[in-house]
Amino acid sequence: MSSDVVKAAGLTKRYRRSPRPAVDDVSFEIDQGETVGLLGPNGAGKTTLIKMICGVSVPTSGHVRVFDADPVRQPVAAKSGIGAMHQSGPFDMMLPALDNLRIAAMFRGLRWREVRPWAFELVEYFGLTESLPTLCFQLSGGQRQRLQLIRALLTIPRLLILDEPSAGLDVPGRRQVERFVTWLREEHGVTVLWTSHHIDEVERNSQRVLVVNEGKVVRFAKPRELVEEFGTTHLLMTVEDQDAARAVAAWAERAGLTTTVGEAEVRVDGAHVRDVLPELTRYCHENAVPVSGFSTATDSLEQVFLRMTENEG
Repeated sequence: MSSDVVKAAGLTKRYRRSPRPAVDDVSFEIDQGETVGLLGPNGAGKTTLIKMICGVSVPTSGHVRVFDADPVRQPVAAKSGIGAMHQSGPFDMMLPALDNLRIAAMFRGLRWREVRPWAFELVEYFGLTESLPTLCFQLSGGQRQRLQLIRALLTIPRLLILDEPSAGLDVPGRRQVERFVTWLREEHGVTVLWTSHHIDEVERNSQRVLVVNEGKVVRFAKPRELVEEFGTTHLLMTVEDQDAARAVAAWAERAGLTTTVGEAEVRVDGAHVRDVLPELTRYCHENAVPVSGFSTATDSLEQVFLRMTENEG
């Protein structure tokens, strides 16, 4: 039996009157028990892709399989193991939070009395116990966001789809969600598909990242591999005066590197900056260039993501 939880092959979705496909010949596989981050600019096709995985939208061509079943033609086999937290999942705003959970259980064919103990554990963990009698329209945005997650987790899913799970949450709330999702993956083998505009969140929690733009897959790899492939290393050298800054910049530019000179610092950029660092420091020592310190840094996944998607199309 395949270990793939989600497998897409040539997956395409076209909408009438749209100049290009929303999803264009996309192929990928998500393994059992891994967390995959889904990144892309607005309009890149992320939401359409999620809808096809959930069986809400029918592909124009190609196919997607969830647990080796077609979400449209075999909805029970494909969807029964999915828990999805959608960015705009509706609540009945004039009903209490508790009633919204009961309704969600009913729509999913779950017996409330069977799922209630687990649901109340989640409610307590996410700090919503006192909010259960509160009408949904009176809840804060962060409270409704946590209620969304609880609703998606009325049973522990095999595949958890998180669409902007931290929207409206403060930093402690974001980290609380991250810890819980990590627990689900480590203790229950839950596979997670996680999309967020907080790219640092995706970088911390994902084993691999699926980058999409204009409906196409740009790259599907580990965050570290993306940074190594598309990132730039920066060298920051602290200098004593402007003469030293100019000397460092002149040497670096002769070596084919790019420099930015500040008042007391020279930034040197280039793919091979680490390789030339020993030679640069030796030059400074031999020529009495007063350098008081240096450090190196590599682009974050966010910087790499912006570079990858800006260069596409």
